[in-house]
Amino acid sequence: MSATVLPAAPRRLRIVILGLSITSSWGNGHATTYRSLMRALCRRGHEVLFLECDKPWYREHRDLRRPPFGTVRLYDDVVALRRRWRGELAEADLVILGSYVPDGIAVAMLIQQVARGVTAFYDIDTPVTMASLADGSCEYLRPELVPGFDLYLSFTGGPTLRLHIGLENVDDLKADLDRGFAALKAAAA
Repeated sequence: MSATVLPAAPRRLRIVILGLSITSSWGNGHATTYRSLMRALCRRGHEVLFLECDKPWYREHRDLRRPPFGTVRLYDDVVALRRRWRGELAEADLVILGSYVPDGIAVAMLIQQVARGVTAFYDIDTPVTMASLADGSCEYLRPELVPGFDLYLSFTGGPTLRLHIGLENVDDLKADLDRGFAALKAAAA
């Protein structure tokens, strides 16, 4: 089933995504993932704001300054993020924090302090995250912050997350999507 034939969402959600980069795919596999996700959410009628920390590497290699979907804004650091975007983080229906976000630990703490909607950690780098959490070198997440998210979205399955991160309530995102598409297909028949 193609995303273009999915019905519109029952209500428009305000979604804030904080990710490594959406403006530059140069040496960055995150950008294409975020572009696809943001495009699909906007097509469903949701209001999506992507917040990206303005870093020199991505600034010098931007290949999508103004996407034709959603809104992208840059911030300088966590202090600027808090000052300028606190209201949007608090009012969003869903706030997603991606792996490898600069100052991710401080950003996670900010989200968990101010967000009133659903919060999610989107782990695009699960093997790296698991290894760095285990050896204490993870610069964008700490083990004690994980339970503070309502959702942990991962590129791996639930049993791995239960074993390595200690999450109790996890399931394989692909399996969830497969079940969701099967239910949509059955309902359409």
